[in-house]
Amino acid sequence: MQSMPQHPNTLPDTVTTEIIATDDAGRARAQRILALYELISTNPTLDGIRDYIADDYVQHSPMLPDGPVGVSMFFQAVVAQYPARIDVHRIMVIGDWAMAHVNFRNLNTDDPEDLGMAGVDIYTFGPDGKLTEHWDAVQQVPATSTNPNGMFLKVRG
Repeated sequence: MQSMPQHPNTLPDTVTTEIIATDDAGRARAQRILALYELISTNPTLDGIRDYIADDYVQHSPMLPDGPVGVSMFFQAVVAQYPARIDVHRIMVIGDWAMAHVNFRNLNTDDPEDLGMAGVDIYTFGPDGKLTEHWDAVQQVPATSTNPNGMFLKVRG
């Protein structure tokens, strides 16, 4: 069997978040998600996180418990030990639903070459503008790929 060619799975040097929303309310919700990612990767205090996440937040990720406390505790431990970085490549908002395509880097290593994990976070918003529910799918970003497209680049217009 012939082996597939391998391409380096490089990450973009700079990240500009693409926001896909149909109205100003959707764009505002996307900005709130961006602000939350900034907070959890730099200063994930419980008071700060409660500005974005409802107290009855339902968590579907197997890595975290329900509520803002679990999010805060997880990211406080990460930020205390590693130079966490979250690159948000795109956020799509339709009504009360949002999806973010992200690259979580240095959550468990201080290696400056860490490719991190590719993630898709799905959220719902409550009437007060806070996040009420979360699902995710994450996978390690491998060093190589059988295609040259990368995990985060948008190849076509």
